Amino acid sequence: MQIVVTAFLDEAEALVRASLALVDRYQSRDPDFLAALIGWLKQGEALLEKYRRPQLAAFAALRARALAAQAGVNSQEGRRLAQRKQSAGAGALILGEAQALLADVQTKLVAQRDEASRLILQMLQILIQNGSLTPLLAAPAAERIAPIWQCCLARPEVATGARQVLGLVAWPDALRLVDETLAAWRL
Repeated sequence: MQIVVTAFLDEAEALVRASLALVDRYQSRDPDFLAALIGWLKQGEALLEKYRRPQLAAFAALRARALAAQAGVNSQEGRRLAQRKQSAGAGALILGEAQALLADVQTKLVAQRDEASRLILQMLQILIQNGSLTPLLAAPAAERIAPIWQCCLARPEVATGARQVLGLVAWPDALRLVDETLAAWRL
């Protein structure tokens, strides 16, 4: 099953931005850092599960380690402060590992998206040169994306590129990338 790469990347970017706030919480010695980290890891698991990414198991293992670190806070009441610092430090290391996992997923998918975007750019340039795109641009922006993509699939000079795009990303991604390209051109 092919995922919608651009949607995943948008959601992953939001998760990365949230992780930056976690780093700030750790740095400011927020006592709720571990609880926030565990919540963030759970959000990461939900994202990876939604898009069926293999890093789900690694994220779940990190959350289990964070839960263990959190449990260590209450294990020795006499040394609570020292234990809390150790637990928060372990949590920060776990956060770093989770960020690296997420970055790995993003890097691979960004490469796919960028290659698809490059192909779409080339296809649209060809369609402009041969005059096929101009009549389609007369429609309102919201109504022209699907017909433009259908033109890409139908025109022999760009159909191979359109199939390559669909090999890299899902159909909704292709539509979004067409829209983004036209928006960048201000068409």
